[in-house]
Amino acid sequence: MTAIEDLARQRVLPVLRCSDADDALATARAAATAGCRVVELTMSTPGVEDAIAPLVADRLVVAVGTVRDARDVARLADAGASLVVSFWNPPGFVAAADAAGIEAIPGGFTAHELAAAQADGATVVKLFPASLAGPGHLLALRPLLPDLQLVVTGGIDPDGVAPWLAAGALAVGLGSKLGTAGTVGAAEVERRCRAALAAV
Repeated sequence: MTAIEDLARQRVLPVLRCSDADDALATARAAATAGCRVVELTMSTPGVEDAIAPLVADRLVVAVGTVRDARDVARLADAGASLVVSFWNPPGFVAAADAAGIEAIPGGFTAHELAAAQADGATVVKLFPASLAGPGHLLALRPLLPDLQLVVTGGIDPDGVAPWLAAGALAVGLGSKLGTAGTVGAAEVERRCRAALAAV
């Protein structure tokens, strides 16, 4: 099963913007305890690559997000990432992931940006920031790009997952509203993940 297929089954993606690698490990493990075996670490986390291998050893599927440059993809794949995610579509991003044997989810917001990512070979695109538009934006886009699957992220609360899934999202990413072990505690991260999964 591919990383995207795993994500499609989970439907909720914890997006972990942590203070350091230790915080990322604790937060990801709390999410996994709740039932989220696919987690997204972020390039904005200092030392993020140090957290990838331990989580893979825990049998988690690790995505790395906030990737700004396609040149980072091969290094992340070597570190054990199965999926790379960006808030935009860096030149060569999808091709670099394909060459590295992993999957890519570039980002976009407008119909033009999403279609351009699809033209580059993406089958799944991140709709970001979702909070600027609401589920109606996704409903309007789906007839225009019927073969493109969308992961929506940006300002979504754990109890706000259901409307996005009903609008046709492949999965819903939870970032700042999820918190981290270092900010709200591992137990609270676990609780919020469980609340989000209950909407699936």
